Amino acid sequence: MAQASLSTGSRSHLLPQRFVAPVHKLVRGSLAGFLAALLLAACSSGVTVRSDASPTADFTHYKTYGFFQPMGIEEGYNSPIYGQLFRAAISQQMDARGYTLAKDPDLLINVTSRFDSKVRVTTYTAPYMMGGYYGRYYGPGVGMGTESRATVTQDVSAFIDLVDNAGDRIAWQGVGVVTLSDKKAQELKQTIDFTVSKVFGLYPHKAGQ
Repeated sequence: MAQASLSTGSRSHLLPQRFVAPVHKLVRGSLAGFLAALLLAACSSGVTVRSDASPTADFTHYKTYGFFQPMGIEEGYNSPIYGQLFRAAISQQMDARGYTLAKDPDLLINVTSRFDSKVRVTTYTAPYMMGGYYGRYYGPGVGMGTESRATVTQDVSAFIDLVDNAGDRIAWQGVGVVTLSDKKAQELKQTIDFTVSKVFGLYPHKAGQ
């Protein structure tokens, strides 16, 4: 059995203009190695997670957090419920680490998303009868042929950016990738909560540490 895959996609939202340059410097390499980073996947959970941290960020200086107004995931035609659910899930993770929500925070948090359609082609061998057809049966012989089947899936990537508010640069980025299904769509809150918790499982810091 041979398998081949093709994926296409685009980031649905970007950071405000003042963050574009520092984001590109930090993230360009990590996005280029996106498929390689799948080795960090939590395969049994159905959620793939990875993270990147700025080598110049001093996490001992970060004690408070806040959110972009609006976040990328709240712009365009996206439902406002997405922003509400992500804010609640991220606040739970930050609060548990000792960070305090503030109007002028040390860390500004932004969430953006990207959709990727993937086409997977599976090729397999299948036997077929050879020879002439005589009423109720084929003549002697069985041959082997190949058949292909294509399936299309859609992945949603959630990018959680923790931005140094004073330095206008990303300090840490976590990414969670979920393959869409009817069940995940119906259980939106649980899916977002679980994805955020898996992403922050890669965040090793606490407030002021």
